[in-house]
Amino acid sequence: MERETARKEEKEGDLLLAPILPPLLLPSRFLALSLLPWARVREAPVARVDGRDVLSLVMRISRFTLVLAGSIVIAGGSAACGANSGSKFDGGNGGSGSSFVTGSSGIAAGTSGSASLSQNNGDASQPGDEAGSLAITTSASAIDVTYGQQSPTVTAIASINGVQVPASFTVDRGELGSIDAATGVFTPTGAVGGVVTIVATFSGQVATASVSITVHWVQSGADADAGTGGAADAGGGLGGNGGVGGEGPGAAPDPATITALGTTPVADPSLQFLYPYDQTVWPRGLLAPLLQWSTTQSYDAVSIHIQESAFEYQGYFASTATPFVHHPVPQAAWDALAYSNGGEAVKVTLVFAAGGVAYGPLTQTWTFAPTSLTGTVYYNSYGTNLAHNYCCTLGGAEFGGATLAIRHGATSPVLVAGSDSECRVCHSVSADGSRLVTGQGESANYFGSSAYDLGTLAETSLSPEDGRFNWAALYPDGTFLLANNAPIAGAGFTQPTQLIAVGDGGIVPSTGLPPTLQVGSPVFSPDGKHVAFNFYGGAGSDGGAADGTSLAMMDYDAATSTFSNFQILYTPPLGTSVWPSFLPTGAAVIFELETVSDGSYWGETRKCPGSATCSNPGTQAQLWWVDVATKRAAPLASLNGATYLPTAPGTGHPDDTVLNYDPTVNPVAGGGYAWVVFTSRRLYGNIATIDPYESDPRYFDLTSSPTTKKLWVAAIDLNAAPGTDPSHPAFYLPAQELLAGNSRGYWVVDACEANGTTCLTGDQCCGGYCSEVDGGLVCSDQPPSCSTEFDKCTQTSQCCGAAQGMQCIGGRCATVSPPVPR
Repeated sequence: MERETARKEEKEGDLLLAPILPPLLLPSRFLALSLLPWARVREAPVARVDGRDVLSLVMRISRFTLVLAGSIVIAGGSAACGANSGSKFDGGNGGSGSSFVTGSSGIAAGTSGSASLSQNNGDASQPGDEAGSLAITTSASAIDVTYGQQSPTVTAIASINGVQVPASFTVDRGELGSIDAATGVFTPTGAVGGVVTIVATFSGQVATASVSITVHWVQSGADADAGTGGAADAGGGLGGNGGVGGEGPGAAPDPATITALGTTPVADPSLQFLYPYDQTVWPRGLLAPLLQWSTTQSYDAVSIHIQESAFEYQGYFASTATPFVHHPVPQAAWDALAYSNGGEAVKVTLVFAAGGVAYGPLTQTWTFAPTSLTGTVYYNSYGTNLAHNYCCTLGGAEFGGATLAIRHGATSPVLVAGSDSECRVCHSVSADGSRLVTGQGESANYFGSSAYDLGTLAETSLSPEDGRFNWAALYPDGTFLLANNAPIAGAGFTQPTQLIAVGDGGIVPSTGLPPTLQVGSPVFSPDGKHVAFNFYGGAGSDGGAADGTSLAMMDYDAATSTFSNFQILYTPPLGTSVWPSFLPTGAAVIFELETVSDGSYWGETRKCPGSATCSNPGTQAQLWWVDVATKRAAPLASLNGATYLPTAPGTGHPDDTVLNYDPTVNPVAGGGYAWVVFTSRRLYGNIATIDPYESDPRYFDLTSSPTTKKLWVAAIDLNAAPGTDPSHPAFYLPAQELLAGNSRGYWVVDACEANGTTCLTGDQCCGGYCSEVDGGLVCSDQPPSCSTEFDKCTQTSQCCGAAQGMQCIGGRCATVSPPVPR
């Protein structure tokens, strides 16, 4: 029922915006992506503007940006855009008019300012009516809009040889506004800023003009009507307020304090920005982050100023706790910021007030990727409050070991595998999101396993119970796996590795596997054509003996079930290569380089599995990547936190750059990046600050002090040169359980939808395409004229944006580099 309701709301949104879309241009999903990598937009809480919500508006974007160039060449049309500079909060008309005239030679500049054109009311008998080139004049080339307001409007006039003609008007970006097809009056939504292209069509000709929209928002205190006091910002559930912790947005400061926050701040040497990190790359649609800082001052208010080309936010908030050391970005402001961004840098400035004096500033620069990634994160929790199958915590309460999922728009995780009587951890997930295989904690030696259909969550017990299913490499469709041989907890398959059917546990016939090969933590590439692993035991096809430390790979042909091309990718001079994961391109592998082991289990992140006072050192590791073609490996320095991570030596955090583990890469690229989720025991600002290895609830009180064992996400450049660092600073994965230890996140696409089902992107569809039908988007197996981002493909030429650099990656069209900032 929930899903059907969501689909009904989405369909209504399509109908709302359908009149403003060009009738001959199909809607695309260039931005129409799921709200989170772990969520779907259509079910997310959003801010509403005059009955329409921000994200629903964003989801209905046309393919105009991919088709426009060809249309202009055919019709002799052209486009240009006006610029808008400065910081304005008056909401008035911020730009002068502009005129765009097209002809056979290309673009010819027209007049600026308001047009004064005669009208002929479509009387084609008047001379010159169709003999010249169609042009558009707009009453403004740039406007400033107050958030939530739908003014000022812009009027577009179409003409030929200076004579107004009754053209039909459309716009390319429905999230920015709508236009009256007959009058040419454009009305902004007041929700999102950016550049909108107005398209005039008349007598077979097309002309375009651009209008820049800058949205401004000044806010004082939480405002429920604006979406900043609702579920997305509050809700102290398992994920903490807003899914990120803290106390939620503060109240409005008094007028004197707001005045003080606007004065020149005094430097506070103790001020430090703890989280987020400078230069973070964010995807769109994320739950808003919790801004965190350290100081010896006692502040009573904060000013949050965030600015980019098309959106400016200024928020004033009173302190929410003592000491006042964190505050969220309001969710509605975060959404507007993300969807207004055109690739340009985002500047963040915090100023604080105490006793009528301003202090600071703290500043950072962020980047938004033009994508909201699809899928769900499934992860292990060994101290969850969603299941109670183990006794006991330090305080005597039962707790759980289970597999959880971070899903759509919620601020807390949900239970997927496990119950109050059954422990379900040590899991693997197929890249297509159809199947999860996890260990049965109540079985002998933990060697039993279960398979879950992720569409229905139906559980099937697997046999034999000899550990062959646990920690294995699931093939992308989940039907079979390559068994793990390394002695990871819950795994005991000591025979040479084999392909094993998930259904009955039988050996799947194959050729090319070295007869004695034993692999550790294996993984298939998203397209199923390669498998990477730790060269744990036996020998390779060349007879070379395993060393237990190297990273190796093989090719796999599913049509003949043949392995070939055994090769060593990287042999570390120190440490062990574990937990590999392919980039969506299949051209590189990210892996964990474990440099210090806890001395107990292979590939663990812990310090001591069975005692609160063990003398074993804690496991230390960093994430690296290796280019398959050149075999050049390098650390992911920015992801690991080199040069910028805060330290707290007194709590066991002198160097958190060596506390990064268990990477898995989203199988679908987005916005020019690959996206990796990983386990880290680093400080989470001032929210999770205890010793990094204090994560076992049997020995440490985690009921009020969150463990730092958490999931993080980082963007990875798809087109980086081998040997360089393609990573960016990581961000905390929202909605994970705050008071539990979380690890081994598998980030995969959701189980596919049948033809005819409402969709947003092609990767949601079993048929591969998300196509327009009667003004809405539904799953289809019929190839369109060209595939947009996330639609199915077999070669790059099938992608709509191939001429602009889009490529077919892993069977989906994807951009390979971030856009050039406007």
